[in-house]
Amino acid sequence: MNVEIVEVISPEQIAQFRALLQDYFRERPNGFSERMAQDLQDLPGRYASPHGGMFLALYEGQPIATAAWTQHTPALVEMKRVYVRPEYRRKGIARALSQHVIEIVRARGFAQVAISTWADAEDAVALYRQLGFTEIPPFKTSTVPGLIYLGLDLSPARPAGAQVIKVGGGELDDPAFVAQFAESIARMKRAGAQPIIVHGGGKALTQLLAMMDAPTQFVDGLRVTDARTRDAALMVLSGLANKKLVAALIGQGVDAVGLSGLDAGLIRVERLNDALGFVGRPVSARASLIAAWLAQGLTPVIAPMSLGADGEIYNVNADHVAGAIAVAVDADMLTFVTNVPGVLGPDRSLIPHLSAAQVEAMIADGAIFGGMIPKVRAALEALGAGVRRVRITDLGGLAGDGGTVFARPSQR
Repeated sequence: MNVEIVEVISPEQIAQFRALLQDYFRERPNGFSERMAQDLQDLPGRYASPHGGMFLALYEGQPIATAAWTQHTPALVEMKRVYVRPEYRRKGIARALSQHVIEIVRARGFAQVAISTWADAEDAVALYRQLGFTEIPPFKTSTVPGLIYLGLDLSPARPAGAQVIKVGGGELDDPAFVAQFAESIARMKRAGAQPIIVHGGGKALTQLLAMMDAPTQFVDGLRVTDARTRDAALMVLSGLANKKLVAALIGQGVDAVGLSGLDAGLIRVERLNDALGFVGRPVSARASLIAAWLAQGLTPVIAPMSLGADGEIYNVNADHVAGAIAVAVDADMLTFVTNVPGVLGPDRSLIPHLSAAQVEAMIADGAIFGGMIPKVRAALEALGAGVRRVRITDLGGLAGDGGTVFARPSQR
């Protein structure tokens, strides 16, 4: 049976998708929920790009089936609304639609696709099991009774020893720091670690903007980025800063490859808000590409410039990119390299471990202050996003066990 699968984009296609969903819901009146009613009203709603997608299967130009997906977390998406008109069932259409969605979200770098369906829908459950889905704990709350939850792991084999290392642009302005950093990465490689480096370049960008007579403005620590500033950031971050770091690493025998979040759509982002302009927030990272580079012995050196769903290039906070990559590859550790050995106590001694509650208490009583506050908040934000362990340290602690480590209780 010759069936064409198309992405739902036009108002006419949205109307066709809605009509098929209405048929779908009529078949399961006892399972109809407020959420389903909201879906019908809001289309495309939560299935809109970049956090989702909607698809129609066409036979002889007529819509006969639907499927959709929506993002739950940076790693997990839910496949939804897989429906085939009764007269076209048992012809492989649901399988084709499901495989189409799976391949799209796999290419976007998500680690898992999940689905909820009725436990008594024997054909549907059998299909998903044939596709490799297995039963998983509920990944959402639902008022619909009799559901079963299934998930499919899309992630490549977890790269053993993967560590994401974020280094700031200010440090990269110091040739001595860059040389010592490259030596530390080389030692880590020899010890069996697989570093993934994410870097900033804010100081050099500010200098270039001053030469361009372009204003620099920050809101909540993020640079307001118009088109001119964005292009300058692309030159500095993906160009000068990236290649200087790559050169230093190669000089130490590290097979470094310079990239940005743009390359191969490595990091996909959405616009953070209109006030900041071309500033993005990561929504996915292609873990399979990073794993493949690591398997070849390469060390990725990644500038945070990334691609939006609208086709625009965005300036992205390097801390956020590092966190997204660490979650995507399930890294052993995310390390923020700074100019201090870690969080220091009142007696100026290093505190080796901190919890979120301890951090907030130390900020409240002034023990953590100044520039350390955004550093620890970035660490806690990465931890909350799903990173296993996060560390703040300096070059002296990078290749060893130095620094202050923040970890979820299960990872300590």
